[in-house]
Amino acid sequence: MRVQQGTAPHLFEVESETAPEKWYQVFANGTVIKCTCKGYLSHKTCKHLGAVQQYLQQTEGAIEEEEVRETTQSPSGSIAKWIKKIHGRDFIQYAGLLALAHEQGLQELAAEFISVTPELALAAAHAFFADGRKFWDAGDATPNNVHAQVKAHFPRVALTRAKARCLRDALNISMVAVEELEE
Repeated sequence: MRVQQGTAPHLFEVESETAPEKWYQVFANGTVIKCTCKGYLSHKTCKHLGAVQQYLQQTEGAIEEEEVRETTQSPSGSIAKWIKKIHGRDFIQYAGLLALAHEQGLQELAAEFISVTPELALAAAHAFFADGRKFWDAGDATPNNVHAQVKAHFPRVALTRAKARCLRDALNISMVAVEELEE
């Protein structure tokens, strides 16, 4: 499998074994490693990650497999301070998602309303990174699924939820954000 440096920092391109004209993008910054192939999207692992790890080991010393496993599967390092345990489960705080995204080159984060009625607010968000990665997601809120203190402002919760979901995808964090929880 051929690997080459991509057009942005920490971005690599890996040639498909079955379709030589097709290339997959792998982002690997020493903390996170992600691929654009269908296998990675459904299983969070693929052969392209291994190809990039081998390429990095040959060219610059690389990301150790164990290091990647720890940073993508456990709340360690800089992420730990943003984890909140609720009823025995780990959740990440929106402020932490935002801080981590800035560490990884977040250039633009925006959200807008899709629809707002007295019963439901729908919002969409996008996040663009310096290395060319782009992410989109949506969020919703109702007066009944937000905390009592913000019930009158439930549409704003939809905006925050959309941004949190977008950043979780961008950062490969599967934990739900505290702000996404219902009352």
